[in-house]
Amino acid sequence: MKNYERYRLMTPGECKKKGLMYYLCRHFADKKIFPLINKIKNKKILDVGIGAGYYSKVLMKKNQIIGLDQNPHLCNLPLKLIKGDATKIASLVSNKKMDIIFSTWMTEYLNEKELVAFFKESNKVLARNGKLITTIIAPSGFGSIYVFMAKMIKGINKYTYSEIVICKLLQTCGFNKIKIIPLNGFLMLPWAFLVIAE
Repeated sequence: MKNYERYRLMTPGECKKKGLMYYLCRHFADKKIFPLINKIKNKKILDVGIGAGYYSKVLMKKNQIIGLDQNPHLCNLPLKLIKGDATKIASLVSNKKMDIIFSTWMTEYLNEKELVAFFKESNKVLARNGKLITTIIAPSGFGSIYVFMAKMIKGINKYTYSEIVICKLLQTCGFNKIKIIPLNGFLMLPWAFLVIAE
């Protein structure tokens, strides 16, 4: 199965269901992500891979949000939704400049070539002093288990990247200031990290 295809027949309710990995990993990541996004206000934000709008539901209270996803039917929030690919952002948002490109739990579906395209496209549509905020699955701890299980159980290819590789890729795509925040899972085992790049 190719990456996003498994979501095509899902309903918004099915997309919102929390499985085992949520309780082992995302629950702990949310303790760092929600305080961060609660501080964001008066920004134009493009949520790439919005899914059901888990974080945009909070972001839209104080910001202007546009959602982009291969499966926009999964999001029933009252905001503008665009059907499209993370590697073609600039052509999809009609040359609008964004203060923030926000993308969580999406980059694991991108191989390195696609990830670089996503970073380059993000840089194109960001306003001056704009930020890319995204999550990356780590290649160790729960990260390696997560991608292995996706392949074995669901037949889906997912990808992990180290902090060093991500920093190098971001720099080649024009980002200079890069901050990495570890998002450890249960028992503080590595799982993912949050990237904030300008």
